[in-house]
Amino acid sequence: MKKIAIALVCLLLAGAAGAWYFLRTNDKARNVLPADATSVAVLDPIELIQGLGLSPEDVGNLDGDMKDLIEAFDLTNPVYAFATEGNSSCIALNVRDADKLKKAASNFNFASEEQSGYQWIASSNAIGCFDKEKLLLCGPVSTSEQNALRPELLKLMKQSGQEVPILEKVDGQKGFLRLCSSLNSIPKDQLPPGYDASGAFLNTSLSFGKQDITLSAKVEDKDGKPYSGRPEGEELLCPIKGLLPTVLPDQPFAWFSIGVKGEQLLKFLRIGPQVSAMLMMLNVTFFDADLLLKAINGDVVVMMPKADLERHEVLITAEISNSDFLKNADDWDTTSSVDDMGLRKRGENDYVFSFQGEQVFWGVRGGLLYISSSESLANQVLQESENGLLHPKVAGKYMCGSIDIAQLVQNYAPLMLILSAVPQLHDAVTAIDKLTFSADTPQSFELSLQTNKPVKDVMSNLVKLLSRK
Repeated sequence: MKKIAIALVCLLLAGAAGAWYFLRTNDKARNVLPADATSVAVLDPIELIQGLGLSPEDVGNLDGDMKDLIEAFDLTNPVYAFATEGNSSCIALNVRDADKLKKAASNFNFASEEQSGYQWIASSNAIGCFDKEKLLLCGPVSTSEQNALRPELLKLMKQSGQEVPILEKVDGQKGFLRLCSSLNSIPKDQLPPGYDASGAFLNTSLSFGKQDITLSAKVEDKDGKPYSGRPEGEELLCPIKGLLPTVLPDQPFAWFSIGVKGEQLLKFLRIGPQVSAMLMMLNVTFFDADLLLKAINGDVVVMMPKADLERHEVLITAEISNSDFLKNADDWDTTSSVDDMGLRKRGENDYVFSFQGEQVFWGVRGGLLYISSSESLANQVLQESENGLLHPKVAGKYMCGSIDIAQLVQNYAPLMLILSAVPQLHDAVTAIDKLTFSADTPQSFELSLQTNKPVKDVMSNLVKLLSRK
């Protein structure tokens, strides 16, 4: 019996290996990917079509130029996009009908010619070539640069399948759209000061769930481990404790929680020249804003209680390690204004800061700093509410939050009036529940659009509406 079981396992493994090999060799577009690719994106058409609540027949029912274009390709295999160290950006697809592809190219204003055994197509900003199995298209490329690219494209078309290291990182992800890109080529002046991107890879995927569309992103090293890019101890984020007392209603319109190190926060804010100038003005004129920011150490919560676009109330609460910035509070100028800015005292450690007609209420209660756009929210904090973010999905994360899209749509009367005129659009928009985002590590991020109906139903109605003549 044991021998039979082993034989069956071996047979299944052999079958799986054979199927994998057969499907891989059928995927001719994969063969054109260069070994030195610095970015690779893979789109799975079948998974995308199914996620949209459509069928291959629905796609095949398109008319005109799009019908020829769709039927020219084999959409049972992936679509590839890649960039190389030479900064060439290309897309590769499996061809099902070369004649229809040639016709579709002509319909989209591509000139064509036959050369070196391949059909070449070109427009004012792209050049490509194809045979009966695959298409390789490169762009944007000006007409003056296109001839210089022909040898490179020809070399890629003729090569057989080879190892593409960055593609392995793409294959390790899930979703109908998957991407891996090396961050090594990003200019240093476009990165935060002190951030070392050498050896870093951005892995991103977009996937359909039963009632969500989720974008996931991670920055990892070549071995798939989280990549910090900063020396130890200089990280901006820290884990959320989830114990910060704050005024958080049962269903706030929007809230955002993050774990922050004040020392690093100040460095980060000073990158922007406008923010840096504002901080310097506050330091000189009113209070030591640098000390205030440095004192933040731990949980920070930003909250909008209601989807009120006119009042837009906002409350920020932050955990602080000290209140040294209040030591010279008796010397602060709380009677005059400077450059449309003013500071007024409203309690023992509570103040109102005014700037160009706007007011900000802020102060300290024990180890809590609060900043509010309205006096009512500030007063709620002063009642020392014991409500906190005691939620198992919050503690331990580095960032999380949500926006109640349904509340926004319902409270915006003009939008509801417009939607009522188009029932299918109304059903699609009102099916959106909320937008959530979170980070389990400082090097990861997940953004999810959640619905109150199956995504397939929502997307199917929307796609059918957009495809109307």
